[in-house]
Formats: sequence, C-alpha cells, structure tokens
Amino acid sequence: MPLRPTDTDLLADICMSVALQNYGFLYIDRVNDEIRSRYESGEKSRLKASSLSQTEIKKAMDDVVSDEYSDLQRLRTGVYYYDPFGAGDDQGIADELTALFRQQLVVTSEELRSRFDLAIDDIDFFAEELADRNLVRRIATGERDYYTIGSRLKEQAGEAGVDARLREKATYGKLSHDQLEKVINVSATADVIRYLEAEEFVIDLDGEYLVESAISRYGQYLADEIGDAVASEFENSGHVLPETEFSQVVENEVSERSDVLAQARGVRGDILKATEKALKADLGLEPDSPVVRQTDEFESYVDRRAEEIKREVTNSGERLATESDFHDVGHPMVEEVHVGTAQQANEYARDAIRDRFDEMVSDEFRVEQSDT
Repeated sequence: MPLRPTDTDLLADICMSVALQNYGFLYIDRVNDEIRSRYESGEKSRLKASSLSQTEIKKAMDDVVSDEYSDLQRLRTGVYYYDPFGAGDDQGIADELTALFRQQLVVTSEELRSRFDLAIDDIDFFAEELADRNLVRRIATGERDYYTIGSRLKEQAGEAGVDARLREKATYGKLSHDQLEKVINVSATADVIRYLEAEEFVIDLDGEYLVESAISRYGQYLADEIGDAVASEFENSGHVLPETEFSQVVENEVSERSDVLAQARGVRGDILKATEKALKADLGLEPDSPVVRQTDEFESYVDRRAEEIKREVTNSGERLATESDFHDVGHPMVEEVHVGTAQQANEYARDAIRDRFDEMVSDEFRVEQSDT
C-alpha cells in the first residue's frame, strides 16, 4: 500500500483514455506499464501517491468502478470497459468494420475478436454492443455465430465490392459451393445461404449459386447453349418470328436444358431478358414490332423471294406494259407467301417482299426509260 492514497480521478481519466485506444476494452495486464507511466507524469497533488504498482492499480480501479457515477465498468478481474459509443468516440470501430466488410461479406465472431484484439471472453459482449448499434447484424446459426454488415454501416461501407468479387469468381454467372465459400471466407451453411439469398446476392440452384449481379453473363451462357436451336427456328420461318413466339421459343429451349427458370422464379424474367439480349447480338436479331427478324438473313430472303416472284410474273404470259400490270400479277403471288403459321410474321414478310418487288419493277422501268 502506498503511504499516500491514489489519485483515482487521474487514474480514471488515464484508464478511459487507454481503453479507447482498444475500442473500449482495458486489460490491466496488457497496459500496466502505460498506465503507470502516464500516472507518474500526470498532474496530481503532493498528497497523492506519485507511483503505482500493478497491484495498486487494480485495487484503485475497484474504487473507481464502485463509484455509481463512474463511466468505467468491470467485466471481470483486471478487465474493464469504457463505452466508446456513449463517449462519442466510436469512429475507429466504424472504420475497422467498414474495412473488414469491404473485404468480406460475412465474418465469424473469431474474426471480429482478432480484428479488435479482444480476449476470447469478451467477443460475445462486444458483438452484442455492435449489433445493438446496427453496426453488425447477426446471422443465426446452430453452432457458430456469423455477422454481416449492419444497416448503420451499409451506406458508408457499400456492397459494390462484394458484388464485384462474386461476379469475378463466377463461371458463366454461377458459383460452385466451394467457389462461394472462397468468396465469402466462411462456411456456406444453410443460414448463410439464406442470408445471401435474402440480400439478393445469390440464388441457390441446388448446390450451385446464380450470382444475381451476373445474370447478364448467365444469359450469355444460356444463349450459347440454345443459339443453334433458335437460329434453326428463324431459318425455318423466313428469318422472322412474332415477338411473342420468339420469347416462347427462348423459354422452351432454356427449359429443355435446365430447370433454372423454376428454381429462380424471382428473377425468371431477368434471366429470359438477358438470354434474349445475348441472342439478338449473337444471331443478328432486330426487334421490329410486332416481330423479331434476323436482319441480314431476312433481307437476303426478301430479295430472293422478290426476285423469284418477279421472274414468275415475267414468265406468266400476261400483258406487262406498265408497272401497274406487274403489280396486278405479282401482288397476288406475294399474298401466297407463308413463312410460318403466325399471321403477324406472314404479313410482315409479305409487306417486305411486296416493297422489294415493287422496287425491282420500278428500277427496271426506270432503266428502260433511260435507254429510250
């Protein structure tokens, strides 16, 4: 015991300051030398002890925390806590969590403990403090506790990094179970997967996971799978299909090869839209309401049919003195053209063939007039 009493006010100020350096936790055994040094150099009256041993510090701390107005609380012998949130000095905690969640989507309690350099016995207490202030959110599990970013930090930390990593690791827009675990750095338990689905990061496809932000890439994968079949549909229908029929063909072809549309009902429309978009680019398709046409092939088809009809008209033996004569004979032939069972596609093709036929006839009469 010192001959003179400890300056508990000074000691309390020092301990609160040191605690804030470790996110509110004060481990006397760890920081004994720092506390003693700061106490010895601090301002105190001559009637107070000038130096303190570790035993004296611990005894004096009991006096400090026994004061009902003290901001320090004892968690157990030699371990104290000074609430950094109540003190308005929690930015360091927020910054650490922000950096952590930019690297990982989900963390374990052990990772939190290691990040904040806490004793094993203190992580549950600290995690509850973080959760109470919406800095983290607990994902309920059977055996282990997992945590993800809390609502208070979402705006600050952002989640673009998570999406970017999921997209980067995804193969054709999907992740295997092992790939997913590598991205999130924790075991992909059922509870974790439910969280990822609820937050619209992934969709569980029975052991594979569709990355929602990579649906466009998955659509390209599906387009590659069904491209030949869709191209055949266009080839068999004059390279033009009604928009509704095109969409139905895409849906049918996808469904024949995968049950993804049933498994991922929430984004079913997005998957089909992405697949259609990829097909349009790959096959040279162009929407021209109410149809979708395979532009280059359709134009070639129109030219060919118009040429055939013009040749038939020329060889028909009918009197063809004027352009109108050609129209009178040729237009009924155009009306006989059928590219499929859909009336919209037939009418669209006939209109295009008729226009091209008329252009050919006009060009021929123009040439004849210029020759004369």
